Amino acid sequence: MKGEERIVELLAEYLQKTDRLLDRMEKTDRNVEMMSTAIANHSVKFNEMKEEQGIMLKELLSISRRVSTLEDKP
Repeated sequence: MKGEERIVELLAEYLQKTDRLLDRMEKTDRNVEMMSTAIANHSVKFNEMKEEQGIMLKELLSISRRVSTLEDKP
């Protein structure tokens, strides 16, 4: 009977450790998913900002050319 009780205890301990490990894996998966979403969102915002900067740079160059043209006139 003692041997059977020990086997039951070991199986219970094994199941507890397995449950804890599965919980940690699920949390890790959720964290990875959240980080991936955050990175994707940041990438979209970065690309939008980069595009806006390109537009502003073109406008700045256009203004600079116009000012240069006006300064060149007598």
